[in-house]
Amino acid sequence: MARIKNDYFKLIENQASYCVQASKLLEEIFCGFDAAKVPAQREQMHLIEHTADGVHHDILTRLSVEFITPIDQEDILRLVQIIDDITDALDEVVMDFYMYDVNRLPARSAELAKVVHRCVEALYEAATELKNFKKPEKLRELLVKMNDIETEGDVIYIAALHDLFVENPDAKTLIGSRAIYESLEHCCDLCEDAAEIIEQVVIKNT
Repeated sequence: MARIKNDYFKLIENQASYCVQASKLLEEIFCGFDAAKVPAQREQMHLIEHTADGVHHDILTRLSVEFITPIDQEDILRLVQIIDDITDALDEVVMDFYMYDVNRLPARSAELAKVVHRCVEALYEAATELKNFKKPEKLRELLVKMNDIETEGDVIYIAALHDLFVENPDAKTLIGSRAIYESLEHCCDLCEDAAEIIEQVVIKNT
């Protein structure tokens, strides 16, 4: 029986760990917001994203010469791409502060950032459990957890946008705050997409 050269489950777990680093930093930025610190924090976030890009490309390189993989190569490709997309999206949230010159934190954004971090942590837990896809009980519990957290994020996002328009702020504040809320909610949506990919892996292989 031909041997698999690379431990793709471990590689996916490692890639997902950079999502956790990024979401933890994001939570720290929002929960201890200081506009003067954002430029340095933006560089810190970009460094995490850049390092994660390297991990992503390394996995793609390994896959390009691998003939046998523990699950379909296409599924590995989809999963590592969505994990890369999540790290990119977390980086983009911090970029929004610069692009929209946001100097004051939108009212419920810290609450939403905490939800994003929880969602990413649940994704990491699922990534570490993926190797047990043939006995998927715990993995399915984690996927349900991810979906529940994403739903919680949707509720906060909708309420936050409603409150924003009720407050009727000036145009600059409105545009910047809305962009940040949308970027945070997009991070949760991508985690939900990752959960769907993992669920499809389980269905195909059990």
